[in-house]
Amino acid sequence: MTQHTTDRPVFEIMRAYTTCAVLSALEKLGVLDQLAEHGVVPAELGHEEFLSAATWRYLSERGVVRAEGERYVLTDTGRDLYRERGYLLWLAGGYGDALNTLDTLLAKERKFGADVERDLRWVAVGSALIGAADLRTELMDILHSIEFDTIADIGCGNGHFLIDLCRATDADGVGYDISPASCAEARQEVAEAGLADRIGIVEVDATDVDNVPRLEEVQLVIAFFFMHEVLEHGHDTLVHYLSGLCRRLPPGAHVLTAEIAPPERSENTAEYFSPEYVYTQALMSQHMMSGEDWGEAFTKAGFEVARIVPGRLPGSRLVLVRKPLS
Repeated sequence: MTQHTTDRPVFEIMRAYTTCAVLSALEKLGVLDQLAEHGVVPAELGHEEFLSAATWRYLSERGVVRAEGERYVLTDTGRDLYRERGYLLWLAGGYGDALNTLDTLLAKERKFGADVERDLRWVAVGSALIGAADLRTELMDILHSIEFDTIADIGCGNGHFLIDLCRATDADGVGYDISPASCAEARQEVAEAGLADRIGIVEVDATDVDNVPRLEEVQLVIAFFFMHEVLEHGHDTLVHYLSGLCRRLPPGAHVLTAEIAPPERSENTAEYFSPEYVYTQALMSQHMMSGEDWGEAFTKAGFEVARIVPGRLPGSRLVLVRKPLS
């Protein structure tokens, strides 16, 4: 007799966990784009044969892919997950190792940043995919309301987001990222997009604002899910950083940042994403602020707040500020 498990949420959590890990791994291998474009024949991928067969069988059993002869293609459910794969890559690729050692962090046997780290490359790439998928409508509405011809993307990841913005706005761009692997991939993507004459990629720790080149040339800074990295070192440090950014930018330049606000409820919240996001940032002792709090920090640093806009991304706030003309 078949046992019905619809009232046992533990199995749904196991399914979600495993599917997240598998799709994240395939994205890291560069397989998901191929799968979405024309499907894949597993035997042609050169992967370990037994585990590869089990992987595609599992995804088929979970309704993510279906077999067409020897080729696997995405189902409708699979295409939905592909469109939003940034969340999976950000979580499993970026924070998977850290979460798997959570017991040692809680027991103070190991320390985040010294013994345990997140994978900055996949955090950046996942964040860029998330922004492109769930913030683009609000982002383009804001960009159409201001004037600029050069965009700086702080934490550019693999450069896809910056490439998309430069194409959509006909602006030149410069991307900054601390990860050598992300920068190498971004340069390759920029070259393949035919935009090497318009977009430069710089490997730099952008939390040191005085060390970031070319800011004096930039009319728009995009900093999605980056500013809380500075806030990690204290509110005064954040304001000092923003003051330095304001000093470096030309008069009239804009900064557009996106951050996740803390959940509005502290118990049994029905909110999506923001509780998980806030928890992962707690690994680094980072605090989240509301959109209004971000606006106040920018104001203290010398900027003028132009707009604070909720995004489609759950819990997100887009904050647009401007350096005064005089």
